[in-house]
Amino acid sequence: MGITMADDLQHFLTVALEAVKKARPIFRRSFGAAPGVVEKRQGAYKSPVTDIDKKIETTITAILTKHFPDHSISGEEFPAQKKQSPYTWYIDPIDGTINYIRGLPAATISVGLWEEEAPLIGVVFDPVSGDTYSAMRGEGALKNGRHKLAVSSASTLAQGTGGVGRFSALADNPALQRVAHKIYRGRQYGGSALELCYIAEGKLDLLVSERIKIYDVAAGMLVLTEAGGNATDWEGKPFVSTSTQFAASNGHIHSELLRELKG
Repeated sequence: MGITMADDLQHFLTVALEAVKKARPIFRRSFGAAPGVVEKRQGAYKSPVTDIDKKIETTITAILTKHFPDHSISGEEFPAQKKQSPYTWYIDPIDGTINYIRGLPAATISVGLWEEEAPLIGVVFDPVSGDTYSAMRGEGALKNGRHKLAVSSASTLAQGTGGVGRFSALADNPALQRVAHKIYRGRQYGGSALELCYIAEGKLDLLVSERIKIYDVAAGMLVLTEAGGNATDWEGKPFVSTSTQFAASNGHIHSELLRELKG
């Protein structure tokens, strides 16, 4: 992996922030009344996608391509633009699309930059509240560019609050059931990026998913780890772009979380 200087990281972050802010009017215009909703199927799993998802991804992609024409771009709604570069931008134009459609204020725009399999930049933007969570590798995580984020002090699963898989998966997944029975309270917001930022902020303590995509967590997991948390696959190995099982926590409870997932 190459060496990326601090000024390069700052430039990457500045452009990512510009991109998500540019998309805010598009997001807000149809919040709670999104047009062109269709169901997207992946195996047995269905998820909605709207015209707004596509417009936001197109807007962000155009800005990133303008500034970094040699970088690869991988978004949720369109085929990846692969270049001969170690850098890949991961875009989730609306993380929490169902929330967005129904007007629930738990939907975000997520943009992350990775160098090979290492996250460099993470930006999670809430266009409803205007809150921005951001991180640069090795530089900590911030809310709204000013407030340093730090995870909670919960030290056992019994003290932990967070999301444990999709409800439909919980019924027949023993690993998820073990975790669900151990934690203090379950809380799910319908958007992985926002939940990771809430762990980074100390509002939640864990997030577990049995099937997740890289664009769902590429930005949020860096915000979390730079705030002192941990994010891996269920085996405790680094979460990479091809991983599917995801375990995130405040770090203090991560070993116990992995033990329950492994059984």
